[in-house]
Amino acid sequence: MRSPLALASLFLVLNPSAARAGDSVCWIENGVLLVPAVVAGVNGVFILDTGAAQSQLDATQASEADVGDAAVNGEVLLAGQAFAKVALQVLALDDRTRAFPTPIAGVLGSDILAGRVIEVRPDPCRVRLSRHGPHTPAEITLPIELRGGVPYVRAGISDGARSAVGAYRIDTGSGRSAALASASPVVLESGRLRALALGGALFEAVPAERRQDASPAAIGEPIWSRFTLRLDYAARVLTLTPAAY
Repeated sequence: MRSPLALASLFLVLNPSAARAGDSVCWIENGVLLVPAVVAGVNGVFILDTGAAQSQLDATQASEADVGDAAVNGEVLLAGQAFAKVALQVLALDDRTRAFPTPIAGVLGSDILAGRVIEVRPDPCRVRLSRHGPHTPAEITLPIELRGGVPYVRAGISDGARSAVGAYRIDTGSGRSAALASASPVVLESGRLRALALGGALFEAVPAERRQDASPAAIGEPIWSRFTLRLDYAARVLTLTPAAY
């Protein structure tokens, strides 16, 4: 059964005049950032995943909407903005989405955010998209690197005895606070890092996992949701302001 917030979000999708252009409700479920959107004619709730290079449609929902079962080019309507001819993968997403109480229609990735500014305020959760936006006061300002269109930021981790500094994918679509590359020298004790340092912020006893494949290290939404996050893809700058600001 959909939550009241999810139903309210779908109402905004079906009634675009109810939302301001460039602005949308959002919410966090299973530690992951969710937004309402219309993608290639599929109306639903999507994971907003800055860590994904390409947007995706769930194969089941795509089939029910008569979109087809192969890659498609479709329009994306998100936060009052339209993105034309977005290349969309059509994939079975059950392994990723079956634990969500809200049916997930797909994943919106960094491909639609390229050249834009995305701001996510966690409480109440709002997503704002713009071409150019004013810089707001921030506690942390960090440069980002784009790899295949996906943003990365430098961070440090420690298990108390060993430490490592490197590039971490900014991953709003992950419910884990951190994911380590398989070759990281840092040891996880009971699935936790001793500390994670990001700019001037230090997080202790951080839940984490070690990748078993070649996937890059990442910092997930449970860390980002502590801040108002402003990610400027064009200027390649990340700013973080405590959520209570």
